[in-house]
This record gives sequence, C-alpha cells and structure tokens, in this order.
Amino acid sequence: MDRGATAYILGASTPNGVGVARSLGREGIDIVAVDHRADAAGLRSRYVRPMVMPDPVRQPDDTLEMLLNEAPTSGKGVLFPTSDAFVLFLSRFQEELGERYLFCIPPRQLLEKIVNKHLQYQEAIRLGAPLPPTFFPSNMTEVRDIMDRLSYPAFIKPYYSHLWYERFGNKGFKVWSHAELKERYETIFAHGLQALVQTIIQGPNTNHVKVCAYYGQDGERHALFLTRKIRQFPVEFGIGTTMESFHDPLVKRIGLDFMENIGYRGIGSIELKLDDRTGKYMMIELNPRLWAQNIQATCAGVNFPLIQYLDVTGQQMGEEPEWRDGVRWMDAFEDAQSFWWYHQRGQMNVTDLIRSWMDVDCAAYFALDDPGPFLCQTGHGVEAMRLVVNLLKSKKEEEHVVPPGGMKHMAGAVSHREISLRHSEESGEHLPAASDKDRG
Repeated sequence: MDRGATAYILGASTPNGVGVARSLGREGIDIVAVDHRADAAGLRSRYVRPMVMPDPVRQPDDTLEMLLNEAPTSGKGVLFPTSDAFVLFLSRFQEELGERYLFCIPPRQLLEKIVNKHLQYQEAIRLGAPLPPTFFPSNMTEVRDIMDRLSYPAFIKPYYSHLWYERFGNKGFKVWSHAELKERYETIFAHGLQALVQTIIQGPNTNHVKVCAYYGQDGERHALFLTRKIRQFPVEFGIGTTMESFHDPLVKRIGLDFMENIGYRGIGSIELKLDDRTGKYMMIELNPRLWAQNIQATCAGVNFPLIQYLDVTGQQMGEEPEWRDGVRWMDAFEDAQSFWWYHQRGQMNVTDLIRSWMDVDCAAYFALDDPGPFLCQTGHGVEAMRLVVNLLKSKKEEEHVVPPGGMKHMAGAVSHREISLRHSEESGEHLPAASDKDRG
C-alpha cells in the first residue's frame, strides 16, 4: 500500500475525528488534524500533526486560503470532513480544493438535498421511503394549520443541524401539545431558523439502528456496516453512547435502497428506528459523512477511512470486507449520563453498568496507544476520577455486594478499554447542564 498522500481530518473536536485519526494512523499514514478550536481533543492524538484554522462557517474564505497554503507541495492530500459544516465547505469550494486535494463526497446538488433535512425528507417521500408523519411549516399560519393533523408527542428538528446547534445546542424539541408547538416555533422563527415536525417513532433506544456505507468514485459500494444503539444520551433524542454491531437483511435493504436510489457517493450513514406501534422500520435521516462511532467499524473489520483513502488515491481496495457482530463502542462519560437517567427510575443499577462496560471493545477517546485525546477531554483524568467516585457512591447507596473481582473488572474496563469521558459535539437534546447533538 502506498501511504505517501497525507490525510487531512477536517474537524477534530469529536469522537468522529479521533476515530479517523486512529483508523489511518495505525496504518502508518501521515495525518494533519485541523480544527478551529485549539483545545480540540483530536489535535492531541499521537497520530496527527495539529493545525488550528479559521471557523469554516464564519470564515470560509480564510479557511480556504489556509488549506490551499498548507496543501502538500508535491502530490495531493486527502480530505476527510467530519461534520456537516465541513461537508458543505468542501461542496462549496470543491473546484478550488480539487486542485490540491483528493476527496469523495456526493455531487453538490445531491448534497444540498441531504444536508437540508427538508429537502432530504421530500426526496424520501418521493422515493417512497418509510417515514413517520412529517410536516414542514414555514410560518405561524402553517403551524396552526397542521395542529389538528399532528399526533403528540412530536419532535421538532432543524433543516440545518449545524446552524441549529449553534443557537440551541441540542438536537431538537419534544412537544406535547398545541401550545408547546406554537411556543417553540415562535422562538425558532424569531431566530431566523427553519424546522420540520414529525410524530415521534415509539420504541426504546435499542430500536435505533444505523446503516453505514461507502460508495466509491466508480459508483459501486465498497464498504458496509450495521450498528445499533444500546443506550443514548439524552435518552429520548441523543447520540448513541453504547453501540453494538449486528447483521440484519431487512435493515440493510431499507438503508441501501435509499442511498442507491439517490445515487449516493462517498461515506454516509442512514439511521432507522423500529416503530413499536407498527412493527416497521422508519427512516430518521441520512448523514453525508463519517459518524461519531466510526472507530467501531474499524474495530469490527471495516476501516472506512482507509478504504476511502485507497479509493481516492487510485489504489486497490480489495473485496468488500465483512464485519464481526457484537463489537461494542462506548463514550463512557455520556453513557454514565444515560445510566443516571435509568438509575433514577429504578431501571438500571451500577452492577448493570459495570457488566456492560466489561464488554466494550473500543470507544470515543480513550486508547492505550493514544492517550492524548482522553487526557484532553477529562482534564488529565480529573473528570474520570469524579465519574468513578460517583459510581462508587451510587453503588454503596444501592447496598449491593460487588461480586468477587467486580471492582477489579471495573478498573479494567476503565483502564484497558477505549473509553470516552466527555460530551460529543454531535449530540441531541440538552438537559440543564449536560447534553447531546445531531451527530449521528
């Protein structure tokens, strides 16, 4: 394999960028990690050379100038966008960047349909994809018009996730009544944003599944991976905090049908959820980029960043790889927040959490061969110790006896597994002091 082309990770503050760094760095590929936040965890990875750059949303021209100035003097670099903002940035400047870099993203017109959730859902409706009842009010008159057709509880979600997150810091708003719907939309429109609203798909976290695929420059599929949520945070509308790989022919078909019918290119993931009321899978959304838990696929046998790297540099990718079932990924800090929610309702105890952590294979920030991101996210371990202390206090309050070797196993789960102890930017609904976004 020719490792001569330098990889540039666009966005290094989330598990997404950290995962790409490890997937490529462990293969001996030279990497530059780029972020406009100097404290981004991914910039601390041993596998990267860090580069702080302007914000691609607020300073796109300055960002472009810096990337062109920092491009390799010989050959072309390979770009890996890890957020919607960077995907749109690449789409906007693909001619200029294409002279100095290699990348594979959907065509501009298709990408706009995907990143804008209104257009994505309209395309899904056109193609007959399974969707919950969904409405697209553009003003308060239209909000009032849909009230009698909308079933509650309902969820309001943005057209553009990255712009919404800057304003509200969450994935969307759950509403239970006409009054709440009206109040939320008044606030949304006052901020100059747009959002759709849809009936909530009923079912537990484990009903959430994700189909991840890579369609190369030749239009053919070269990588596939399926994963499901075990827990997420926030519990109702958040990012997966514990995920497990699996196989399911029906899930695979629903996800791939949509991606192939729209002529998808590049790396993407489509999220579905099994509706307990109908027994059918419903489409949640397609994201045109790598997802937060991408290192899980690498651990299971499908290295998406490497496959794309080989493709755009003109190298042989080989046969589409198979993946192992039961491979678990975890973001420990966010998973602990999910645990507290269940614990307060008597649905989970500390022993349950410890047992689930003992099965973890990889995670968001922690890795023995690459401790920098973990130390950055946890204040050099301070927050990790707080987490352990809080769990021990809860364990004592439960008055359960820890099984022989239990605490030893817990320590092993913290020190010998890849564990993340920090909030991910791509999370969903924020609670008073902790939260989550639309990563996926």
